[in-house]
Amino acid sequence: MPITITVRENAPIPTGEYRVELTAIELADGQFGQQLRWTFSVLDHGKTLIAYSSVSESLNAKCVRWAAALLGRAIKPGEQVNFDALVGKTAIATVVRKRKDDGTEYNAVEDLLPDEGNADPFH
Repeated sequence: MPITITVRENAPIPTGEYRVELTAIELADGQFGQQLRWTFSVLDHGKTLIAYSSVSESLNAKCVRWAAALLGRAIKPGEQVNFDALVGKTAIATVVRKRKDDGTEYNAVEDLLPDEGNADPFH
């Protein structure tokens, strides 16, 4: 039986806000040490976006802000955040179309905003 694949175009989506689902999060080694590797599925567009953040305990850190957006509520000082529990949650991603030095275009996740349909009614 032959092995076949269907080749898809990998063109970036236009700059804008998109509803995304966090499909995976993992620790990765980066240029500046340990970081979080976020994998998002862009709902209704069939695209996957990868983003990175530091692993910082600051309330202003990207990883804490993004966790709050996925939870649909603010995170309080002293609260423990289980990042694995965020998988499957949705948010609104601000996605920007960028260009590398070689002219190749790609998408970057600039920020996450709460998905109003994902708010935690108990907090």
